[in-house]
Amino acid sequence: MDSIPSPVFFHSDENLSADERNERKQHENAEIIRWKYRFLKLDATKPSATAESFQIRCRNKRLVHLEHEKAVKELQLKISNAPIHRKEAETSRSQILRLLEEVVAYEEKIASTKIDMSELESQINRTTVELNNTAKNITSDFTHALELERSRRALVAMENRLHHARTLEGKLTAENRELRLKIEDMLGERKRYNQLWLVYVQKLNRNRKFLLDMTERATLAFNQGEDLCYRIEALKMQQQREKHARVQEMVELNRQIVGTRKMNEFLYTKGFQRPVAALDLMLVRKRDIFKREHRDKVHKYGAIINHTKKLLNVDTIHHVLFEIEKQQEKYMALFRYINITNDKIEEANEIAHDLEKDNQCLQEAERRKRCSDARKSKQDVQRLRECQLQTAKMHEEIKQQQTSLELKLATVEHALSLVGYDRAKIVQLLAGSNSTDRSRLTEDSVKMVLATIERRVLEMIRMADATDRAGEEAKGLVIEGLYASPQCAECAEGQDVNQHDERIVAPVAYDQLLENVQKRSTAPEMLYRLHTLSQCKLPRSRIIGFHATTSRGRAGIRKDTQQSALVPLARMDTMVPVIRCVGGSKGCMALVLMMGNMVGLLLPKVPSVRLLLMVLEKHQLRTVEA
Repeated sequence: MDSIPSPVFFHSDENLSADERNERKQHENAEIIRWKYRFLKLDATKPSATAESFQIRCRNKRLVHLEHEKAVKELQLKISNAPIHRKEAETSRSQILRLLEEVVAYEEKIASTKIDMSELESQINRTTVELNNTAKNITSDFTHALELERSRRALVAMENRLHHARTLEGKLTAENRELRLKIEDMLGERKRYNQLWLVYVQKLNRNRKFLLDMTERATLAFNQGEDLCYRIEALKMQQQREKHARVQEMVELNRQIVGTRKMNEFLYTKGFQRPVAALDLMLVRKRDIFKREHRDKVHKYGAIINHTKKLLNVDTIHHVLFEIEKQQEKYMALFRYINITNDKIEEANEIAHDLEKDNQCLQEAERRKRCSDARKSKQDVQRLRECQLQTAKMHEEIKQQQTSLELKLATVEHALSLVGYDRAKIVQLLAGSNSTDRSRLTEDSVKMVLATIERRVLEMIRMADATDRAGEEAKGLVIEGLYASPQCAECAEGQDVNQHDERIVAPVAYDQLLENVQKRSTAPEMLYRLHTLSQCKLPRSRIIGFHATTSRGRAGIRKDTQQSALVPLARMDTMVPVIRCVGGSKGCMALVLMMGNMVGLLLPKVPSVRLLLMVLEKHQLRTVEA
């Protein structure tokens, strides 16, 4: 049971308002009623069945144990206070005090011993440090051996570092060489870019007038547009004013129409004839018919209600109303259930409609995706076909390049055979006799072959020149008498001429040099045609040789047999190479022309070939007949 609450003590009603006194009185009455109910409940129960009696029994049981413990404690206290136990306690106390004094003495001795040990440890550490310093100052053989080994390792590391630095230097040198070649290529690209830039500048200057004309036309169109905008704004304002006037007229007409309609209704009401019910037999007959029908309905409904009472076995109308209300509540519950079901069905229909829309959207997205995939696949197929066509074209170009390369190599082989090389030497220079072996041929090998051909041709030219010089000295011929000093007009035709002094301008670019030499060497007039009108002694054969004159202050060309190259001694425009026909040097002209074709096709980088091209381009080839 719950613990018994303490009673509420009643206080005086002094210094309290009327509301507080009423509240206090109500509270006191409620407290009195509660205690009365509690007393009645206590009187109705047995004294031994109450909570207070149960608590008293529990506490009596605990008191029995406590009294037993109290008796035991008192007995132990009496035993402890006996005289014999008091003497033993005094003896134990004195012994404990003596032991405590001994403990204090021992602790003092231990402290002093620890101080002595710390001093000894400090002396030992100091002595150890001094011993170590002394041992370090004394160098032993082992130390010398360690230092020697360390020095050897340092020397090996420095040698390795030096080797690495040299290797790195070699790599940097090779990279610098490659970068130098790239820089030369980039300089050529820059030149082409400058030419393209000049072309674009010319186009820009040509189209500037067109842009200025278009700007003027745009300005004129803008001004006309502003005028048209002002006209449109004026027309809009006029339209608003006319619209406002028309609206006012329509409002006025509507007001007149409404007034006329109201007046017609009023006049119709005033002019309507009102019948008198007492005098009109038809109205009386209608009223009686209505009353009779109403009376029949009342009797019919009364019969239905009585029949319903008999069927339901109820005597009063209250039971009938109760049954009707029950059915009405049932029907209302069904109606609410139907409404809730309809709402759920509508929500489900909306969800289904949304899902159908999502499905249509997904189907549309899938269709677009299929279309895009099909379009991409068609594009991929088209791109694949284009790549296949491009690959086929590239294969054709590769075949053509291989064919042309074979022709060029055959030309080189023929040139080597012409200058006197045997078949074994030619195969060694060209890395084989067939295309499979020649696949190992590199650019350096081609340069070496061309340098070899050039060296043999120059040797043959020097030999022929020495023979012809001896013959000329014997005959006493003058070089300038064999050909005209001014250049032939037909020979100079098609060349670049300076716009100021009409001098022939020689190109500086290496590609232009190659192109001009190829055109010059393969032109028909260089081989067959005679310029009879200008009395130019152009040869009809290809048997020509180089000849350099040194007369009348003109610088010649020094032959360097060690480097096998032509070295200019003076300005290039003072060099006059003369090619004339020599009977003992057959095939030299063909070799020179063949070298020009090979240089233009194979693009060698030999310095002597470059100089030869510049000489052939700088000056017109002059020949004399044998």
